[in-house]
Amino acid sequence: MLSRRELIAAGAGMHMAGGGAAAAQSERDPRIDRLISEVQDIRGVLNANPVSTPTVTTLRERQRMFWRINQRFPECIDVGIRPWEAMQDWHIRNLRPLNINRAGDGRWQMDFIMSVLVLKHELPENEIGQPYDR
Repeated sequence: MLSRRELIAAGAGMHMAGGGAAAAQSERDPRIDRLISEVQDIRGVLNANPVSTPTVTTLRERQRMFWRINQRFPECIDVGIRPWEAMQDWHIRNLRPLNINRAGDGRWQMDFIMSVLVLKHELPENEIGQPYDR
């Protein structure tokens, strides 16, 4: 238990310290503010979900749609060159195994979750096609 005297003395000390803290706050070096901002930006990047990219989100949505209709994952999804490159980068960035091979018809294929992405040159650059089975 605190005595009345200790309580009043502590309150007065807090009041005096608060005034000094406010003055010190206003005199803070602008470099510290910039450093704090940079640290907060880094924390935001580290807390972000690295798996969720626009390309991955679109591919997963197409897989879900196929799943609702057929109760299984699709074997293949056709993609243009930009989603193909984005998925290569995604595998490398997330340290996932990158399995790329050539099919019998000469098209490049990449494993992604439980489907295979098929690179098709006739698709527009940003196109992600509808899922299908072979």
